[in-house]
Amino acid sequence: MNSVDKNLKKDDALLFAEESIPLLKPNSKQIPGFKLLIVDDENDIHTMTKLVLSDYSYNGSPLEFLSAYSAKEAKQLIKDHPDAACILLDVVMETQEAGLDVVRFIREEEKNDKLRIILRTGQPGKAPEKKIILNYDINDYKEKTELTTQKLYTTITTALRSYAHLVELEKKTKEIADKNLRLNEEIARRIVAESNLTKYNRSLEKMIDNKSTRLKTAITALKIKEKELLDAHKSAAVGDISLVNITRLNASGDRLKENLDLMDRYRKDMTLLLEKYEILQSLISPPSKGNEAPVVKTASALKDIDQLKKDIDLDEILANYPDIIKDSSEGIEQISKAVNDIQCFIAIKDEPLKKTDVNRLLKAVCSELKEAFSPKIGLQTDFSDIPEINIAEKNMKKAFHEIIKNAFEAISSKGIVSVSTACDDTCITISISDIGNGIAPDHMDQIFKPYFSVHKPQGKGLGLSFARSAVLSGNGTFQLTSTKNEGTNVTITFPLSPAEDP
Repeated sequence: MNSVDKNLKKDDALLFAEESIPLLKPNSKQIPGFKLLIVDDENDIHTMTKLVLSDYSYNGSPLEFLSAYSAKEAKQLIKDHPDAACILLDVVMETQEAGLDVVRFIREEEKNDKLRIILRTGQPGKAPEKKIILNYDINDYKEKTELTTQKLYTTITTALRSYAHLVELEKKTKEIADKNLRLNEEIARRIVAESNLTKYNRSLEKMIDNKSTRLKTAITALKIKEKELLDAHKSAAVGDISLVNITRLNASGDRLKENLDLMDRYRKDMTLLLEKYEILQSLISPPSKGNEAPVVKTASALKDIDQLKKDIDLDEILANYPDIIKDSSEGIEQISKAVNDIQCFIAIKDEPLKKTDVNRLLKAVCSELKEAFSPKIGLQTDFSDIPEINIAEKNMKKAFHEIIKNAFEAISSKGIVSVSTACDDTCITISISDIGNGIAPDHMDQIFKPYFSVHKPQGKGLGLSFARSAVLSGNGTFQLTSTKNEGTNVTITFPLSPAEDP
């Protein structure tokens, strides 16, 4: 400071009036003190300020005093303590505007907006209050002569309250900024997630479309394959029957050929014998005049006939001829039956489908068969209310007949045959079961082979094979399960809406 400032009278210097000052009781929990920077080139100012404010506290926190005696020291102190709350700054120190230079340093270079700046001057003329307030970002302007103890307390309290509000505001602002940052990050993540989800949905839709197309193609191919399998099954069934019958047909044909050859030989011999008898008859007839004596010719003819009888073994012919005729008839009958069996399987697909009451067919079959078997075999029926469906009526009635007949035949003495129907949203189910002898496991793979019979070794053995072929040809399913000595169950299902032929 200049000499004028140094020679200020004591009354003009920084005075602290004797005033009653209420002491602020600190909180039981002490928090870090507020840093107060005292910047002045007079040591007495530092001493008096610290003395007056030594027992000061704000919100339970005391003051922490930091001193600087020049603008240079003040700038370094500000750099070292960016968290300082308030600065009591003298304007005129080593230069006339040293304090103002520190103000610019704080606000412009350090960008410190929280530090509360209180300018103190002993020479208000060199730093007019109006000019300073308008041109510099300060928080208060005081002449040293007016800063009594009470006013200093008030000034510091106002400054610290403002600083605390700024700190709290900065804290809130930082929290808001952090929350905004996290919110923006979350929004960004959600945008990315939504974008990925959109891409995934599009990819999924495309995949589903592709799969649907492939599925439709597969279903079409499956329908074609099912038709091929049904045709193959029918052909296989006919083939099985034909294969079995080829041996029978060949045997019957061989027998017929042998019989016909033998009958042809017999025919020739009998023709020759008849010719001889005709000669004898002509000789026995009354002779005409001029002819040889009949007695000689008759004797010769009888001798030829006796020899021919021996040659052709007439007794054997007469003994074997009825058997040959019978055997030939049986061969022809077997050929006829084999042909009928083949035609029966070939014709399965030929019968047109029409709306039919399955319950009606089953009731008719049950009524027919119940009378044909022992009354000791019980028949239980449970026919649910089911709609009419498109089936080949004659084929299915015959199929039901064969299955239910097999169920009766599987029961040796006493037992029960059960027939029931049920319906759901997609199909009707026919269940035919018996508590009978059942089928041995080693026979299960043969039960659908033509001419194989478990319960009647002499039976034709076409019933189950025909029944399954008829069901499968009518778009149904056929399942047979059996346990030896416990019984057998046949389950047949038909769709309510049969698949259309592709």
